[in-house]
Amino acid sequence: MLAMARGLSRTASKLLHLLFKLCWLMPVHVSDDERILRAIYSPYHVKNNKLKHQAFDPTPGTDEVSVMRFEYMGVGLCRRKAKSLGNPKKAYYGFAVLRTGVVRTSAMDVVDSRRHFCGHADIKLLMLKPEPNEPPPPEAGKRLKDLKDALLHASNYVPDPNPGKAWRGNKLEPPL
Repeated sequence: MLAMARGLSRTASKLLHLLFKLCWLMPVHVSDDERILRAIYSPYHVKNNKLKHQAFDPTPGTDEVSVMRFEYMGVGLCRRKAKSLGNPKKAYYGFAVLRTGVVRTSAMDVVDSRRHFCGHADIKLLMLKPEPNEPPPPEAGKRLKDLKDALLHASNYVPDPNPGKAWRGNKLEPPL
């Protein structure tokens, strides 16, 4: 029975990978019930196995936080992409899992951004973009921290217990 379940899992994974290569089949709209994954790296995003609000820092000069569309990429492709973005100063540690609808109820949006890679999306914080090399005004800094804290509370951190091998971690589900 277990062998049959593993075989079905491998078949589903191969089918997902094939569909992933056909990016045009993926809807551009990110639906409210989709799970999105934020790759987590140490030491920047996690301390003592707890997620820090820095895990949701936007890309410099933008109001965007990069995520992956789990429903279309699957755990294998998400892991490979996350590990490929690591470097000697930051080690891949797992994922923060969120539900798109919860992000949207916190006055943010999630948009497809496949121009980076198929399955990529951005959480849009819907803030004015800061000027390069200028600190944000105090009220913008507080709003940014509040938004990152909202994302932190809406996410479930799932560490990857064995980053070198296949996924052996817990199920990738957002908090209830």
